[in-house]
Amino acid sequence: MVTLLLLAALAQAPDIPDEDEPDAGAPAVVPPLPVASLPPATHELFERIKGRVAQVRIIERRSGTKSSIGSAFFVSSDGHAITNYHVISSIVHQPDDYTAELVRNGNDAEAVPVRVVDVDVVHDLAVIQQDAPVKDWFELAPKEPPQGTRLFAMGNPHDLGTTIVEGTYNGLVQDALYDKVHFSGAINPGMSGGPTLTGEGRVVGVNVATLGNQLGFLVPVAHARELLERARKAKEGSPSALLAVVGAQLLDNQQRITDRLLAEPLTTQRLGDYRVPGRWLPFLKCWGDTPHEPENPYTITSYQCSSEEDIYLSSEHRTGVVAYDHASVSSDQLGSLRFSALYTATFSNDPGGVDATKEDVTNFRCRVEFVKVGGVPVRAALCLRAYKKFPGLYDLALRAATINASTSGVQTSLDLAGFSADNARALARRYLEAFAWTK
Repeated sequence: MVTLLLLAALAQAPDIPDEDEPDAGAPAVVPPLPVASLPPATHELFERIKGRVAQVRIIERRSGTKSSIGSAFFVSSDGHAITNYHVISSIVHQPDDYTAELVRNGNDAEAVPVRVVDVDVVHDLAVIQQDAPVKDWFELAPKEPPQGTRLFAMGNPHDLGTTIVEGTYNGLVQDALYDKVHFSGAINPGMSGGPTLTGEGRVVGVNVATLGNQLGFLVPVAHARELLERARKAKEGSPSALLAVVGAQLLDNQQRITDRLLAEPLTTQRLGDYRVPGRWLPFLKCWGDTPHEPENPYTITSYQCSSEEDIYLSSEHRTGVVAYDHASVSSDQLGSLRFSALYTATFSNDPGGVDATKEDVTNFRCRVEFVKVGGVPVRAALCLRAYKKFPGLYDLALRAATINASTSGVQTSLDLAGFSADNARALARRYLEAFAWTK
């Protein structure tokens, strides 16, 4: 059991009948669909709806020039448009330095100022609005389409003007921590925040990310509908109010993740002479490896798990991460003294953690203790650092190493980004209690 001191710190071909002898049991021949019921040609669809898509330009106030671009699409006659949170995040964080404008129908069109109305930081969405009403806008689909549906993604890739790309809807990504749609089509930089739609012109997702090779991701339309409904009721607020909205959404999200993790037993994985935390929940992706280096008189086997997803706060700060890794170090050739030196050299008290700047977080504050877990003596360092812009949120870094054997041992690290202090400590406690010695 972890000591109270540390805990306190812490899813064969059929016969063909002759033409002159029709088979009375054969099904009726289905006539081809009339042309009017087929999806439109891509160029026809593009011409019909291109005016509903715009380029978002983030303008640096001092120079008066654009610092970044993205895409957006109109969703109401009142000038509401949907884009990605990461496209307009600099306005939320630094409103005195940045502003935003929309440009429709190419680079020669007039730029129209817009303001940020509401955001959904967890699903990377934002609603922006221009003052002038619009005559043409998209309808958000009431539900997701069937898998295999032909879709069309639109946006402004690499500042090259409005583009349309064909692709396929492949359903929600399984076992993901944050909802996203797998879209088989090219979503390139600059298309973030643009719409992906059916041939009828209904939006089924918002472009958000790509891994290249026709592997794209969309925010499901349900989240866009929810945010738009809220934005229509929202009064114009200050940037500080938007930061408070982001903070509240992050707190709600970390509670959701914590509840999911603590509601399930932490399965363990055999690693050398120990049992260590394994795949806690399906949203964690786990990998293992043992490098084969015959010249080394020791072996290091690694096992790591990560959510492989995060929440974008700014270009230098991401959060909503759960990640941990173990390293089993063993040797039959080194004596106890040499192994101890090797083992000590491979263990680091450096909390590391998720990347962030000094404007985002405080320095880590750490407590180092020698504790006993599952009958195993462990040296553990538990570190916390606070978020400066979002009170009540912290990053936790746990670094621990077993110290009970002279020829083998296990070292581990746990990183939690964007959790309350109490939830982070509770998760670290559950994590450490999963360790056991098998001998």
